[in-house]
Amino acid sequence: MWAWFEQHPRIADLAIGGIALILFGLADLLRDGARGALITVVLAVSVVFWRRLPGLGLAIAWLGALVQVLTFGGLLVGDLLILVAVFATGLARSRPVRVAGVVSGIVGGAIAGARLVLFAPTSSDAAFLVTDPSARGVPFAIVSGVVAAALILFWALGVLVRNRQAAARQRQERDRERILAEAALIQEKERALLSREMHDLIGHALAVVIAQSDGARYAKANDPHAESTALETINRAARAALDDVHELLSVLREPSDARRPAVTSADLEQLLASVGDAGLAVSLAVTGEPVALSGAHELAMYRVLQESLTNAIKHGGPGTRAEVWIEWGADEVRFGVVTTESTRRVAPLAAAPAEGARNTSVRHSSLTAAATTASAGQGLIGMSERMRLLDGSVDTGPRPGADPGFTVSARLPYRAPDGTR
Repeated sequence: MWAWFEQHPRIADLAIGGIALILFGLADLLRDGARGALITVVLAVSVVFWRRLPGLGLAIAWLGALVQVLTFGGLLVGDLLILVAVFATGLARSRPVRVAGVVSGIVGGAIAGARLVLFAPTSSDAAFLVTDPSARGVPFAIVSGVVAAALILFWALGVLVRNRQAAARQRQERDRERILAEAALIQEKERALLSREMHDLIGHALAVVIAQSDGARYAKANDPHAESTALETINRAARAALDDVHELLSVLREPSDARRPAVTSADLEQLLASVGDAGLAVSLAVTGEPVALSGAHELAMYRVLQESLTNAIKHGGPGTRAEVWIEWGADEVRFGVVTTESTRRVAPLAAAPAEGARNTSVRHSSLTAAATTASAGQGLIGMSERMRLLDGSVDTGPRPGADPGFTVSARLPYRAPDGTR
């Protein structure tokens, strides 16, 4: 319920104003009649604007206070709502509004002291302070000081909350930048390691194929079996290269870290915790019975989710939510990330799958900036290639529905325990 109100601040403010009107308005109606209740209605309206338009809320509170000074002799329970209006000015980002709040505290204290002491009717709440008309100076100073101190105290509380929120936003931004920098560094390392592995494994296999095919052509005339022998060697080299390609994802790490265990569910939990610390609201939904996957499958699944969540951090604004889902089947696992952006539309990533890539489908649209296209496209291309190597697929595109966002949906087949697909 509280999360729903955070996503709908206007409705939350109306609810706060309504509750204040019911509580304080009813108290003043029973205590001072309809006139006091009407003044409290004005003060309750000021509370509705405390978050979005604190300057307007302060002006409405001043209107209610002035009407009370001119038409009402005592204090109201609804006067406590003036403290909310002053607190909101301290919370405001606008400097003129904050200055108006602290000035209102000082001036309001003086006006309240004058009304309650200097010009107080005998029937007012503060009449006991002015029994001696010749000694009103000290009570006036005391009442004015107390009221002004209370107002300025709530104003200072608003400033403190605003500063703490600003510090929290700065920490979140630093964490966001750190996550992005770490992701970029990891991506660069993986590219370098992938290039090295491709050169060592595939390059060697292709060199063997070329050498055998060339040698067989020259030796065919003298040795009839040379062609068959060469084809067998080429076949073995090609199969070994294909197996190496399938296992590339499980060896994309520093040589000194070669004996590190494969990616596990604990790594996924750590990933979700890290993006949560960076300010992204993330949730996980798992259905079906999890199956133990190979190292290549585990790493491919982890990297696709990591890239999706990194893009959500990079391209999402405040209020972005990411829903990670995993569905385990009999012979495949489906998983993905649904990103919902509540403040501005998440820019869709653009990428084109390699020509002839089978079982891989990437829906995309163009970005507004060419630089973003280049960097984001590499991420989607990397996801597509990882899944293609394992006969999987990945689909990306805008989030369906009214809310803006982005979706990543992947399918990764695996071998059942009995060895069948």
